[in-house]
Order: sequence, then structure tokens, then C-alpha cells
Amino acid sequence: MALKYALLWVVSFAGVSAVDALWHLVVWARPYKEGVRRIAALVDGKPVFNNLSGLLSQALVITAMVVLASLQFRSGSPVGRSVLTCAMGGVLGISVYGLVNHWLVRDWSAAMTVLEVVWGPLLGAFAGWFIATAGRLLKVY
Repeated sequence: MALKYALLWVVSFAGVSAVDALWHLVVWARPYKEGVRRIAALVDGKPVFNNLSGLLSQALVITAMVVLASLQFRSGSPVGRSVLTCAMGGVLGISVYGLVNHWLVRDWSAAMTVLEVVWGPLLGAFAGWFIATAGRLLKVY
């Protein structure tokens, strides 16, 4: 059973991270690029990121979503409860992050704040659906 949960986590990490990357790097690339450029450390005019911290934060968000969705689905709740529960997790993990950054970070833009506040529940809802569906297909639940 542990192997199935590990596989669910890997599949969820890939699927949810792909959608997250699409949001940040394609759909809303311009406001994020402009916003990050104003606050990031730059070397030769290019932002420098701490990739380990980024990877760990993504892993923590995915882990929380897998746990939240799995708890709902294992309890016999319909997929809709996983969607709602993970949407609320997205509010806590992503929307609050955007609001706190707007409060604390001098040049954090209002546009990035709005995008993060909207993205939190959207990504969470998608994650809840994706994880519940993948869990069913992988026969985890």
C-alpha cells in the first residue's frame, strides 16, 4: 500500500506541478516576470533563485494536497469533497503567501498578489480532483 501512495505522490507532483508551471510561465508569464524582476536578486540582469527552497516548497504543497485529498477520499467522501478540501488548502498555502508577501516585501506587486490569491483555490481544487482521480485509477483507495 505504501508503494501505491508513493506512486500517487509522484504522479501528483508531476501533474500538479505541470499545471502550476503553466500558470506561472505561460498563462501569466508577463506579470510574474515583471514582478519577480523587481524583487529578485539579479546577476547579469537575470533573476537568481534558490532552487532547493523552491523544490522543497512545491514538495510540501503537493504532500499536503495528497494527504488532504486522500483523507477525504478514503473516508468514502465523493471527489467533490477532495476538491473543496484541497481548494481550502490552496487558500492557506498559496493565497495567504501572496497576501503576506504583499504586506512584507517592499516591491511585491498588487498584480502578483491578486494572481496568487486567485491561484490558491484554483490550483487546490485542481489538485483535489487530480489526486482523487489518480488515486482511483491507481487503486490506492
